[in-house]
Amino acid sequence: MTNRSTHTRCRNMLVATVAALLLAVGAGCNKPSPATRTHRDIPQRDPAAAYHGIDISSHQGNIDWNKLTADKNILFVYIKASEGGTYRSPHYGFNLAMAHHYGLLVGSYHYFTTTATVQQQFKNFTHCALLASQDLIPMLDVETRGDWSRGQLIDSVAQMAQLIEQHFGAKPMIYSTMEFYNKNLAPHFNKYPLYIGRYSNQRPVINWEGKYTIWQYSENGILPGIEAYVDLCRFSDDTWLDQILLD
Repeated sequence: MTNRSTHTRCRNMLVATVAALLLAVGAGCNKPSPATRTHRDIPQRDPAAAYHGIDISSHQGNIDWNKLTADKNILFVYIKASEGGTYRSPHYGFNLAMAHHYGLLVGSYHYFTTTATVQQQFKNFTHCALLASQDLIPMLDVETRGDWSRGQLIDSVAQMAQLIEQHFGAKPMIYSTMEFYNKNLAPHFNKYPLYIGRYSNQRPVINWEGKYTIWQYSENGILPGIEAYVDLCRFSDDTWLDQILLD
């Protein structure tokens, strides 16, 4: 007769095997089923919550989503899908599936580079981030200018944003650090939802009367289920989850 400890070991081995298979598939940018896209009820804002969501990439390694989602402050997650013209996050498919499984609202992001064309980057991103599997508007991460002029960067980001909007039916969120955004992108993208990194007790200030939607206030968050540091994010006072849903 199988005792409880043996049963537990078998169950854990099964879970580990399934996770490994999903990660292996994820290396090719696992395509989740269209049925994974659902909009659950939007919770009310908790004034006491220190953060509302996180953004992750393969830097966080293998996440224990059961432990992570025990933290009820986390209502949404943005997951890195791709970078440049060819890189695809090996953990993306698994993380996307698990975040949905545990009831989080999920969005995907692309890290924009100056070493690939806009068309190459758009194709790479949309190969991974399938429209049917997204709950939240997509995000475009812009943190480097390379050898480009400010004008070249603005023109290329605008082209990429336009392609994303046409494909997904919504303006993308623009992510950047406050310093980089104000120096290189403002005010041209001030009408877009802005996800701004400022690791400080001081809220982001956007030049030319811009407003941020989400503030990434820490890059050193420590959460159960994630062995590496993770970014912690909160909404501005006048925005909430319903404003970044992908209809």
